[in-house]
Amino acid sequence: MISPLVLPVDFERSDEFQQCYEIVEKTEKSVYVSGVAGSGKSTFLTFLRQNTRKNLIVLTPTGIAAVNIQGQTIHSLFKFPHALIQKENIKRLWANGLFEKLDLLVIDEISMVRPDLLDGVDYALRLNRERFDTPFGGVQVVMIGDLYQLPPVLEKELAEHYSELYASEFFFSANVLKEMRCYSFMLTKNYRQKDPQFMALLNKIRNNSINEADLRLLNSRVNSELAEVAKEYLRLTPTNAAANAVNHARLAKLPGKEFLYQATVTGEYDWRSHPADEQLRLRVGAQVLMVKNDPDKRWVNGNIGEVVELASNGMKVRIDHGIYDVQPVKWEKNGYRHDGIKGIVPEVIGTFEQFPVRLGWAITIHKSQGLSLDKAIVDLDGGAFAHGQTYVALSRCRSFEGLVLKRPVGFRDIIFDKRIHRVADLFIPINT
Repeated sequence: MISPLVLPVDFERSDEFQQCYEIVEKTEKSVYVSGVAGSGKSTFLTFLRQNTRKNLIVLTPTGIAAVNIQGQTIHSLFKFPHALIQKENIKRLWANGLFEKLDLLVIDEISMVRPDLLDGVDYALRLNRERFDTPFGGVQVVMIGDLYQLPPVLEKELAEHYSELYASEFFFSANVLKEMRCYSFMLTKNYRQKDPQFMALLNKIRNNSINEADLRLLNSRVNSELAEVAKEYLRLTPTNAAANAVNHARLAKLPGKEFLYQATVTGEYDWRSHPADEQLRLRVGAQVLMVKNDPDKRWVNGNIGEVVELASNGMKVRIDHGIYDVQPVKWEKNGYRHDGIKGIVPEVIGTFEQFPVRLGWAITIHKSQGLSLDKAIVDLDGGAFAHGQTYVALSRCRSFEGLVLKRPVGFRDIIFDKRIHRVADLFIPINT
């Protein structure tokens, strides 16, 4: 049984959401839905799924993202290899009418989709719907994401030859988009930050228009000593190695017995999709990050807590001013099938059961994408190395006062790929 989709407690059905929804629902336009960090892109996706009457499939480029939104990865649905996608990799699939009945395909985290992958989706739909002359086989496509945040991953071996195939590694360089009329819709309201000065600063970092005065303001939040000892702050780092080093060092300093909790994994659930640690090691006093919304609304994904009691079959965690019993929860990995009566319906193809916590002193900036944090330490360590990385890290924090910098941010840390401006030449704006 598929878990129900849940909108945020404070969800408001804005005119903007309604307009975007009606464009998707009442037309066959393919739309790129974007917006600043915290503008409600994930919430819009949930709203769309709850209300659409169209046969819909939701895909993402990564397993973690698929689990978080109860979708499926692009590679999983189309049986693509984890390599450069070419026509010879794409096959006709036996899917019991799934593709023939598909009305609407949503691709979330589109900023992390390479053009060869998007062209692969296009050809797979043409092939499996036997509509070779129509982009995406006649399926309406909604692409959700933000090009100003983290870019696609391009392996070193592939990068050497990729420029011979595509103008860039961003999705808008896909050949299929040149064959169709595409539209864009910008979500403009920021639901995460309320301070106009902080919002303006983040927008300057986002757009690479920051100046010396802006950097001085930002670097007023530097406090390297607090960064080493602060409680209830989540440290955001560029690399897994840096995050793991912080977490392991802080855990090792705690006295007392260490508990090991082993996850239970069933079905199609590979390690790349695990939403929590398969082997979770904790001690009393450990700072933890809650990684799944609580159905009883005691905590949300991104809350920081402290372990106050551990047992073989449970634990107690202090979050804000309350102490809560925490039990294992189940994440579902979904696929899709065609039901003769209900149309296209999701089905569970794998499960992952574990306590909804992970060590919470540090996390990579990549894994923090989508989180909203009350308190965050941005530790750029040896420096940012990817487009949008610093913007993603800083924009996780709800307030300027909740932000701490381990070291000053310099112009070299604001990495911006000007090629993303090319998207404006491709998409026709609807609401700007």
